[in-house]
This record gives sequence, structure tokens and C-alpha cells, in this order.
Amino acid sequence: MVKVTQAPQVAIEFIIMLIALLELEEWSFVLKVNLLLSLFFLMLTLLFVGLVLYLRIQKNFKEAHRKKLESKFIDFANTFLFDDSINTSKELADFKYKNLKSSYDHKLLIKQVLIFDENLKGESTVLIKEIFYGLGLYDFLIKDLNRSQWFNKARALFAFSKLGIVVPDHLIMPLLQSQRVELRQHAILYFLNTSKTDPLVFLDNLEDRLTLWQQVLIENSLKSFEVEIPDFARWLKHKEASIVVFCIKMILSFNQFQNIPFLLDCLDHTSERVRHQAIHVLQVMEVSEALQLMLAHFPEETAANKRSILYAIGKIGTYQDLQTLVPFIHKEEENLQIDFYKISGLFGDEIPVKKLLNIETITKDWEDFQEYSINRSIGA
Repeated sequence: MVKVTQAPQVAIEFIIMLIALLELEEWSFVLKVNLLLSLFFLMLTLLFVGLVLYLRIQKNFKEAHRKKLESKFIDFANTFLFDDSINTSKELADFKYKNLKSSYDHKLLIKQVLIFDENLKGESTVLIKEIFYGLGLYDFLIKDLNRSQWFNKARALFAFSKLGIVVPDHLIMPLLQSQRVELRQHAILYFLNTSKTDPLVFLDNLEDRLTLWQQVLIENSLKSFEVEIPDFARWLKHKEASIVVFCIKMILSFNQFQNIPFLLDCLDHTSERVRHQAIHVLQVMEVSEALQLMLAHFPEETAANKRSILYAIGKIGTYQDLQTLVPFIHKEEENLQIDFYKISGLFGDEIPVKKLLNIETITKDWEDFQEYSINRSIGA
């Protein structure tokens, strides 16, 4: 039987032999072209079949090798974990020398270590980490962190994160600025899993936008892991607006009422999104002293933030607060006029909006209503 690796060579020799036949002068040009094309496609077919067979054999070999190595490791790990009579250093050295021959072997064992670590508790996890270090898997992953390919870095971060193993900061911090979202997320998860006293220290060095998915990941991790909840006022001066927005949300989520004065300062922030979140959180926390600042900023605010202020008045303000804003809702701002109309209903008969305005013609009648409100304020 011709070996798979010899198939291309046999095909080429066969073609050379047949090409020699083409030198016969009695062959027509058309026949020669047809034969050449037939031989060309025959060669391609043989090459393709040979490649498929080669890949299949390789796959079967790798699968058999995987099962064998995993079986050996499971037996080794069980002995290492539960047999106190063995010489652990010698066993680790022997297993490493006999079984870890390639990068593929290291990857297989890293996967097995993660499976063991996930299913074991207490002292056993310490022994699993001893296996991890003893087999050189830590050094292998450190090399991955220093490689240029992002997926190698991500794999290393994932393993270190799952095992809770701390590595030098200078290897992780640059990954927070990576162009790959996947790398940034793995770096964030690494800090959340490995730091118990300052889990959000990475925010100090984060320069890119904190995505909504990342915000959810961080919040869920803080609620799920046994970590010390930081004081989120620490990052309210961060230059990245998305981080400030996130910290404002967390002040509410973790009931950090001591940070209300810092939230009031956020009403003057240069970012519309930060001001919007501060308005919302102060409303939910029912901070009535924030209203005067909101009212003062209303004329210069964006339409979205004006709307938020109107609804904040509906929850923690008075009719008088609402009435002071009428001159600053312009005729062309129909959506704000409708919001005003809805919120005014919360104050009952204190403001006869429904008698003076029709929701269907509110824009047309708005200037008359503004004049009425101003005169009433002066009269009051």
C-alpha cells in the first residue's frame, strides 16, 4: 500500500510519465489539452484525498493521545491528593519528564487542573495548585502572557483567574488597554478573582470605555464573590465618563449614602451621561436638597436631562418647583411639554394644567400657558 505522505510524489511521477506520451506527433492538439487537464485534476484529487486522510489520521492520533494523557493525569492526581505516603516532589518530576513533551500536552493538563480545581474544595485545592506549579504549567502560561497572539494571552488570563493565582502586575496592566475587547474583559475578571481587598484597582489604570457588559460583569462579581466592597467615590473624578457613570450606579446599588455630597458635585460634570445618571440616582435616593441644583441647571441642560429633572420633581419636588421650569421649556420642545403635562397630574388640582392645556394642541397653546404661569408666579 502506498503511504499517504507518498501520494503526491507518486502522482507527480505518474503525470511525468504520461506527459512523455504527449510527444507523439499523431496526437491532435485538442487531445493533448484534454489529457493535460485530466491529469491536472487527477493530481488535485489525489492531493486532496491524501490531505484528508492525513488530517484524519492526525486527528485520531491526537484523540488517542489526549485520552491516554488525561487518564494518566487523573490517576496521578488522585494518588497525589489522597496518598500521603508518596514523595510528591519525585512524583511531580517523574510525571513531568515522562508525559509533558509538547505545547499540546501542557494545554491538556491545564484544562484538567481547572476541572479538578472547580470540583474540589478546601485543602485539595491547595494540592491542585501544587501540581499546577510542579508540572511547570505556571511557567507555560506566563510565556503565553508574553506572546503576541491575543488568544494565548486570553487563555492564560482565564486559567490564572479561575485558579485565583496572582501574577506580576506589569504583565496584566497593559492588557486593560488592549484593542481586543476579549482581552480587556479577561483582565477585568482576573482582578476580580484574585484581589480580595481592592478588586477594582484596575479602574485606576483603565483608559477605555467601560462597556455595559463589563459593568454588569463587575457588579455581579462584587455581589457573588467574597470581596471587600470599595468606596466608589474614589473614581468619581475619573477622566473616563463611563467609569464615573458605573460608580454612580454602584453607589446606589450598594447603598453608599455617605457619598451623596459627591453625587451632588456630579450634577456639574462636563459629561451629559454622568449628569443624567447623577440626576436619576439622586431621585431614587430621594435627596431633596439636590433639587435646587437641578432647577438651576435646567435651562442649559440637554433635552434628555431636562426630562429626567422633570421626573425627579415628580418624585421629590413640589408644584412650585415644577412651575419654575415652565419659562425654560420652549415652544419647539413638544416632548418636554407632554412630560410636563403628565407630571403635573401628580400634584392634583394645585396646577390646573388639564384645564388650560389640551394634550393634542399643547404646542400651539404653550406660549399662552407660559404667560399664565409667569403671571401667577409674580402674583404669588
